[in-house]
Amino acid sequence: MNNLSKHQLPKEISKGIIKLGNDIYAIKAKIFAHIFVPGVYVFLLVRRDPFGLLLFDTGGLGSGPIIYNAIKELGFSPNDLRGVAISHWHSDHTGGLRGLIKRLSPSSPPVKIYVGERDLPLMLNRMPHKLFFHPILHIPIIHPPGRTPPLEYVRFVPLSPDNKENPLAEWGVEFIPTPGHTPGHTSYLHTASGALFSGCGLNLIGKHTVGLHPMQGDHKLALESAQKLAGLDFKYHYPVHWGLKGEEIPIEKRIPVKGPVSWLYRFFGFYPLFRYPEE
Repeated sequence: MNNLSKHQLPKEISKGIIKLGNDIYAIKAKIFAHIFVPGVYVFLLVRRDPFGLLLFDTGGLGSGPIIYNAIKELGFSPNDLRGVAISHWHSDHTGGLRGLIKRLSPSSPPVKIYVGERDLPLMLNRMPHKLFFHPILHIPIIHPPGRTPPLEYVRFVPLSPDNKENPLAEWGVEFIPTPGHTPGHTSYLHTASGALFSGCGLNLIGKHTVGLHPMQGDHKLALESAQKLAGLDFKYHYPVHWGLKGEEIPIEKRIPVKGPVSWLYRFFGFYPLFRYPEE
C-alpha cells in the first residue's frame, strides 16, 4: 500500500529517487542526452520472494548510469535486475537500456525485456517512427528509437493480446495493450499495490487532471486506449512524463470531465478524461 497521505505529493528520499510505496520507487531520468526537462521517470519494483528487481522504462540517452547508481543508492544490487518492462520503444523510454545493461556483471543471467509485440521489430531495427502533434493540426514529427543492448545480455519477450499466458505473472503484473502512441504501446498494472504504470498511454496533463497528451501516432486509437485505462480498477497512476502525484484515485474517486473540452486544452491538443478529487 502506498504510504503517502491523501493529498501529499511524493518526496525525494535521495537525489532523484522517490519512494512511492512499499517496494516501488521512481527514479528521475533524462529525456535526451544531458537534458532532464521536462520530467521523465522510470519506476523500480522490488520483489522480495524470490528476490528480484523489475524496471519500468529506462529514460532517454544517458539514463543508464543514473538508474544503475540509483539502484545501488537504494541498497540493492543492479545485478539483481531480472526484467525491464518497456511501455514503447521511443528513445526517451528506451535510451537508457543499453547503458544500464552493459554495466551489469557478465555473469548475471540475461535480463528479460518485455515489450509490445508490434513495437519489438521497430525497436530491434531502430526504425524511426512518425508521430503527429495535435489531433487536428497533425504536424508530423519523426521520433527515433533508443539503442538496444547486445543480444547476448538480454532476452526479448514480446507481449501480445493473444498471449495465452501472462509472461509478467511472476511479478504480479498485468500487461495492457494500449496502442495509439505507438503500434505496440503497453501499460502495466501491479495488482497487489494497484499501481498503474501508463507510459504515454495516460498522462497527468494538469495539477489535478488526467488525460491524453497531443503527441500521438494515431490520435483516435490512442484516445480509445486512454479511455480504457481511465476506466480500469487501479489506485495509483504513475505516468512517465511531467509529474507524479501520491493520492489514491480508485475508480469511485475519479471525477469524469464532462461537456465541451476547454479552449485551452483544445488549443494545445490535450484531451482531459478525469480529475483528481479537490484538496
